[in-house]
Amino acid sequence: MMRFLVKLSTTWLVISIVICCSGQAMTLELQSDGAEFVSDGESWSFLRGTGPAGEPADAWTQVGFDDSLWETGAAGFGFGDDDDATVLDDMQGSYVTVYIRKEFSFSSVDAAEILELTIDYDDGFIAYINGVEVARRHMRDGAATYATLASSHEAGTPEVIPLGPAGDLLREGTNVLAVEGHNSSLTSSDFSLNPTLRITSGVVRNGDLVIVTADSIEVTSRTDVADVAAIFIQDAPAAPDAQTGSWKTQIALAPGLNVIAGRALDADANEVDSGVMRVVYLPAENHLTGELQDDAVLRGAWLLEDAIVVPSEVTLTVEPGTFMLMKRGASIVVEGQLLAQGTQAEPIHFTHYGDGTTWKQIMFVEAADSRFDHCIVEYADCEGEHQDYYEAGPRDYHEAIVVLACHLDVNDCTFQSLPDDGAGAEGDALAVISDDPNHPGEASAHVRGCDFLSIGQGVHTRYSYVLVEDCYFTGKRGDNDDVDLWGESAPVPMVRHNIFWYPEHDDAINPTRCSPIIIGNLIVGTDDHGMVLRDAGSPIVINNIIMDCASGGIAIENSCTAYLLNNTIVGCGRGLRLFDLGRWDAPYHLHPGGGTATVVNCIIWGCSQSITLADSSNTGIADRGSHVTISYSDIEGGRDGISVSGSQSTVVWGQGNIDADPLFVDVDNLDFHLLLNSPAIDVADPNEAPDTDYEGNPRPAGAGADMGAYEFQP
Repeated sequence: MMRFLVKLSTTWLVISIVICCSGQAMTLELQSDGAEFVSDGESWSFLRGTGPAGEPADAWTQVGFDDSLWETGAAGFGFGDDDDATVLDDMQGSYVTVYIRKEFSFSSVDAAEILELTIDYDDGFIAYINGVEVARRHMRDGAATYATLASSHEAGTPEVIPLGPAGDLLREGTNVLAVEGHNSSLTSSDFSLNPTLRITSGVVRNGDLVIVTADSIEVTSRTDVADVAAIFIQDAPAAPDAQTGSWKTQIALAPGLNVIAGRALDADANEVDSGVMRVVYLPAENHLTGELQDDAVLRGAWLLEDAIVVPSEVTLTVEPGTFMLMKRGASIVVEGQLLAQGTQAEPIHFTHYGDGTTWKQIMFVEAADSRFDHCIVEYADCEGEHQDYYEAGPRDYHEAIVVLACHLDVNDCTFQSLPDDGAGAEGDALAVISDDPNHPGEASAHVRGCDFLSIGQGVHTRYSYVLVEDCYFTGKRGDNDDVDLWGESAPVPMVRHNIFWYPEHDDAINPTRCSPIIIGNLIVGTDDHGMVLRDAGSPIVINNIIMDCASGGIAIENSCTAYLLNNTIVGCGRGLRLFDLGRWDAPYHLHPGGGTATVVNCIIWGCSQSITLADSSNTGIADRGSHVTISYSDIEGGRDGISVSGSQSTVVWGQGNIDADPLFVDVDNLDFHLLLNSPAIDVADPNEAPDTDYEGNPRPAGAGADMGAYEFQP
């Protein structure tokens, strides 16, 4: 059922926040009000941290804690900066922590409005509301004591931290804001702690985006440029206010995104300053919840509450430029069809409704073929471990988008800020699952031209065909790999022409018990392996460039049999690494045994070790060895550059191999084309060489095929 709320009677709104385009002096503001719960300079109870704040340790963060023996003082607290209301002149050399708490009341404020903590601090802090941690800065994870040190941070610029909807954090009646401030050392020369707590009224902020529910706003402009004769906002003249030095005008809004531009002109009508702000107008009736009864088309901006169900035979269409604003915990379950087809100029946003909040996920369950084009997916609560799916039993999928027993196309989309934009965020984007216990059946996806930016895993599959093509992965965090493929499928998965650029942690591509074709990818800068080919399967790896991967370029593990053709592997800890990882028992249940690889027309150069092989430690299998056969390849160190550990591992050094500097054009700038006089030109096995190289140029281009990912073009 589609539910519509009654439209608010007010038609315009005056609110209080500043939005400014970076690099421009002009500010465009929405002038206004809100409600403060804890104001600047109010009196707090405080305790000098010479010992624990209470018993149990978190008791002091709760309503009702007896702080009658604590001191009282006005915020801010500190020393050394000559700007503190309560000076802690005994702190240096005596203690590093100060505990403060302030009780306040909550009653009539709209529970959906966003609670904001504004805090100036030096060096770190942890804040709590009613015993629940709501913010932490410059403090390591885990419990802190009165002796815990912060990392360095200078006060002077208060930080505004959205905490989420007031109704999720506050209770009717008495509440408490509790903050522990920590210094970076016992001998530090200064300390500051000065928090306030308020809500924003009538406005919700998503980063630099402002969401309003009125169709008209008063915009105020300010500029530091002298001799401004006129200011136009959206081509409407703004009226000067001599008392404040600002200019004001009323602006009507269209549903959805409004980019509001201001221009300042001098007496000769020359533009001397400018600024922009982005405002999303969310009409009050554009609320969606429950189950849709009929096909629906959404445009502009919509607020999604709770669980939205698109049942079988029903299609939900989202038009270009639409903002799908997901309330905390909201989800979409698609049993029919979802068509979210944005454009490059007008992407569709699947985002949270207010800073500090997250939504759940979008799940496709035996749905009709659906698609996302030019969508931005962000702020879903999607951190987790896919190892949870390895054992039998019900599953709780955590990824932002989950596909069960159906097909999904994902084209030119961006996955970012999962679950938030913090430095440790590692939410996972997409799972394609064919072996769900409740919804078994063939699942598949085409993922083309997408960006996966500083999140956790990009794509995870189980026994599913997926095409991952022309995508860009960078800054991956956590232990889940960029592309993780588990189990065989027909057709086999294809991973081609992607860039994996300096993940923060772990591997780029990891098929397990799977035989994908991996072709034409660039992998740079992992702290583990570029690829991990694991367990019984027969992956084919062609025309890839792998550089600067700390543990190794390609690992072949646990009875995997890989075919490696015309790859270039440079500057890795090991070029190839064949071994048994272990993990034979739950939850992984990997096959014991070493790795096996056939290496043809490859270049392995500049690695600490070109190739290493090791026996499996499992004594219950007939063949414990790792095995490699190499032909027509340029291996630094030749046969002697291969390290074998154990008595059962073997090396077959075939014909056509060389040990000579391949003479790349410019390794420092990742240009692995071959120079004219490269010894790798025309000496590869032409019968095995692929028809094209990394760039799609035909092979051979000369008298014979070339080694490595690039074919020299005469």
